[in-house]
Amino acid sequence: MRQEQRCYQPRGFALVAVLLLIAVVSLVTATVLQTTSTEIQISGNHKQAVQEFYAAEAGLAEARSRLRKTRGTEAYFIGDPAVSPDPLWTAYVVESVGWSPSVDPEHSPHETNVIPLPGNPTNTVAQPNSLQTGLPYWVKIRHKTEYDAERAGHRSATPHYVDLDGSHARHGKGNRGNVVYFGYPSATSTVPVSFTTKTPTPWLPVEKTVAHGTATNGTVVLEEEVFHPPGPNQLGALYASGTVSLTGASGEINGHDACGVVGSLPPVTYGAAFTNSSTIRFDGNPASPQPSSHVLALAADLVALNADAVVLNQDQINQHLGTSQVPMTFFAKGGSFVQPQGIRIQQTRGFGILLVDGDATLEGEVQWAGMILVTGTLFLNGRGSGIVIHGGVWAGRIDQTGPFTVRYDSCLLQAALLAVPTQVRTWKEVF
Repeated sequence: MRQEQRCYQPRGFALVAVLLLIAVVSLVTATVLQTTSTEIQISGNHKQAVQEFYAAEAGLAEARSRLRKTRGTEAYFIGDPAVSPDPLWTAYVVESVGWSPSVDPEHSPHETNVIPLPGNPTNTVAQPNSLQTGLPYWVKIRHKTEYDAERAGHRSATPHYVDLDGSHARHGKGNRGNVVYFGYPSATSTVPVSFTTKTPTPWLPVEKTVAHGTATNGTVVLEEEVFHPPGPNQLGALYASGTVSLTGASGEINGHDACGVVGSLPPVTYGAAFTNSSTIRFDGNPASPQPSSHVLALAADLVALNADAVVLNQDQINQHLGTSQVPMTFFAKGGSFVQPQGIRIQQTRGFGILLVDGDATLEGEVQWAGMILVTGTLFLNGRGSGIVIHGGVWAGRIDQTGPFTVRYDSCLLQAALLAVPTQVRTWKEVF
């Protein structure tokens, strides 16, 4: 009997060990399954968040592109149609058929709440107007206002902009205050800044865009502020940081704003010597050419405006550059041309911005609507009806020997600047 007891004891121990092993394996298996399930859930949530984030980024990208007017996409351009920007102007970009303004937590019935369509920029009927398909986002675009700056912390002691409207009262949704612009708040400014004003200005508003990227159960909200590069300050219908030599035939240089939006400028502003042996008439405020000690950084302004410009590698003779509906930006490297006076533009009509890094020559009959910026010498050799520029001229030096007319036009300058890609000023993830 004792021998039989010694024989059965190990078998009982083995059974207990197996049961313990099964329990441990079961516990480990449950832990692994739970961990795996959690990791899968985390991975799924991360994937969804990434999808929402990039959807919102795509929304911001579409807003930036549609705030710029370019050939082939001008029908989809989004902009405030008012002559003076409306602080309550808001526009939506919508991809989904079932979208409703009620999903916007910032929606206000006092705003314009337009959903622009080709040929109908003031449409308010909710319907898809996005240029993308299958990307779940919607975007709200509006002018930045004093209310927006105050929400971000603007105070007199901690200014976010140059306040020129004379009021320090706080604002709200019903009264957003004045629009915030990006440009030059005065004739003595050489560096562009954000500012407000209660008088008309030639500069364009800062635009605030909020994009909502959605997925099955979540949303990512991204917000950015963008602006159109303003180019150089408008100190006169014709500006030269150096000498101005007018020795040609008759013509006119007029600093009164042709579209009547903003105040008048001097006809000519120059930084060095001024020579006039022509019969050109001058008009503006004041009505005579004015010396100026404010030197504009034309090379830096050229770089800021040069993004995505059409490069001119040869002389432009008998050409049409841009259109009145869709101005364009053109760039030439003056030193890359054979003739010593840089690129030659002859018998040509242009709309938009002409940028020349170096010297340039306009000769014969040239008509230009918009901006001409030449860092070197601009030679004006007009013949026949001569050279006619509506908008503004900036150059290092001016040398004129033929019929020549310049008329300041802030509307044509604004239209030209809308063709330049917007730049991002601030970006943040809201939610």
